[in-house]
Amino acid sequence: MSKSKQKISKDKRVSMKEAFDNVTDRVTKKRTVRNGKRKKNPVRDFFWNYPDLLVRIWNLTSPLSTILLFLILGLGLFSFLRSDTFAEKVSSRELSYYVEGRVGAISTFNPLFTNQNDIDKTIQELVFEKFVYIDSTGKILPGVATDWDISDSGKKYVFDIALDHTWSDGTPLTMDDILFTFNTAIALHDDQGYDTVASSLADVDIEIVDNDTIQFTLPETNSVFPELTSVYIVPKHILEGVSLYEMPFDRFSRNPVGSGPYRIYRSEPNIVYLEASEYYQPTPNISNIVMRVYSDMGKLESAFRNGLLDAVVVPNDERSDFVKEYSSYNSYRLDLPYRQRNLFFNLRKEKIQNDSLRKGLSMLIDKERLLEESGINGEIATGPIYEESWAFSDEVEYPTYNPEKAVEILKNGGYTKNEDNGYFETEDGKLLTVTVSYLDNEINTHLLNTLASLLKEEGVILNLEALTYSQLTQEILATRNFEVLMYEIELTVDPDQYNLWHSLQKDYPNLNLSGYEFSRVDIILEEARREFDKGKRKERYALFQKYLMADAPAIFLYRPSYLYVVREGVSGIQYDDIVRLEDIYRNICTWEFEK
Repeated sequence: MSKSKQKISKDKRVSMKEAFDNVTDRVTKKRTVRNGKRKKNPVRDFFWNYPDLLVRIWNLTSPLSTILLFLILGLGLFSFLRSDTFAEKVSSRELSYYVEGRVGAISTFNPLFTNQNDIDKTIQELVFEKFVYIDSTGKILPGVATDWDISDSGKKYVFDIALDHTWSDGTPLTMDDILFTFNTAIALHDDQGYDTVASSLADVDIEIVDNDTIQFTLPETNSVFPELTSVYIVPKHILEGVSLYEMPFDRFSRNPVGSGPYRIYRSEPNIVYLEASEYYQPTPNISNIVMRVYSDMGKLESAFRNGLLDAVVVPNDERSDFVKEYSSYNSYRLDLPYRQRNLFFNLRKEKIQNDSLRKGLSMLIDKERLLEESGINGEIATGPIYEESWAFSDEVEYPTYNPEKAVEILKNGGYTKNEDNGYFETEDGKLLTVTVSYLDNEINTHLLNTLASLLKEEGVILNLEALTYSQLTQEILATRNFEVLMYEIELTVDPDQYNLWHSLQKDYPNLNLSGYEFSRVDIILEEARREFDKGKRKERYALFQKYLMADAPAIFLYRPSYLYVVREGVSGIQYDDIVRLEDIYRNICTWEFEK
């Protein structure tokens, strides 16, 4: 090819390249140039360049940035592990855990203190062992003490102790632990004024006889004494260094060490994780239990409906109807014959000392209608002693709903019913009003609102004072500053009611909440507990019931019952011979998941 032709071809290639570059350049400039300036896009530029930006920030703030990153990751992981999603997913369906739900709050797991909290008592039953147990007839059953001898007209008890028990930390249970338990509970009551399980044992002499025997010497015969010794044993080696004053606040109250079938390995405000103790025999079939606590029935119901719970314990009332919708769960009714919900009149108040007022009010309450409209499936309480008890007297005149008679009685007490407005009034026109103090929870509020509505129909105004747990214990029970108190009590299986109605028991922390004083009743209660002959005791308790109902220091409302609702496939649970709600766990070692 000639040089001229090669030059033309080369020039043509150059021209084509320049033309292509010009076109490309124009397109690029058209996109990016306007009025001779580059068009900025901050949002696009940020997302395009953010890795470089983060790197620069990271380098400038290091090492704080590294610490912050791991802190965020750690908090996120911690929150997830504490979340309901994680905890509830760790259920029996996945890891063979038994997950139970309840409504309430956790207070203390230290069993030395008297406790009305069902959740606390459930944990105590799973973690500790009792000195002896009591069945529904009042019969003594073996616990840590396996045998006993009663002599000296019921004033001397000698117990043989099984020393093959071990605390969950591997330390053997000894005689010193048993002596320490009783002496510490007595000292907490006598020296610090705490309400403890040994409040009635202050005058009892306790001594170790030999390496497996302990003796209790009573100043006088006390027929209810065996039931007073049915307490959980606590470890001396854990608690001996804790002062009596600090005992309620020690970490042992939330992370105790017991000799029972389970040990707590994690405890939070609303959830407790337990695992089978490696030292307890027989080894429980269910290796892990998770106890979840909900603040109200709505939250419990939600967890139940989502299948996150293997079992729930719920009051036997209309709020629990949701459990009936699921055929994969079975419901069992637990009647608690020795639990009562009462209205205690405070006889220390001048207004309440009017016995016509107390008797008239007791006849204005239609208990059947109260329970029906409150949706409660409890049993009406007639008087202070359970109707099926051998000590109950059917010859006593117990108050029943009788508004006509109530009008007469209240008139004798200075309250006349105004036919115009329908209310009871004094001579100077003051309406009959009564203030009821109570623990603020769903069932109590609903019950008392219903009662207030019923009494309003009868012509009485009921003022309601809702209290937190601390207010109830510190401002009401401790000071006895109330007019009427709705309070739930647990009776002993033995019909003895010395602690509830004897005049020496009227001050805190004792349980004569009404401040009732009648010397004749004091003598009867003292004689009845010193008597072993059941026939003679029955005669005395008949007189006790006669005098008490005539004085009307309280209105006995009802005995509650509960439902234990459990998923199908869980077997071995025994529902008979239930005295306390926590008794259902008495045979927990035989529970198992069916395969």
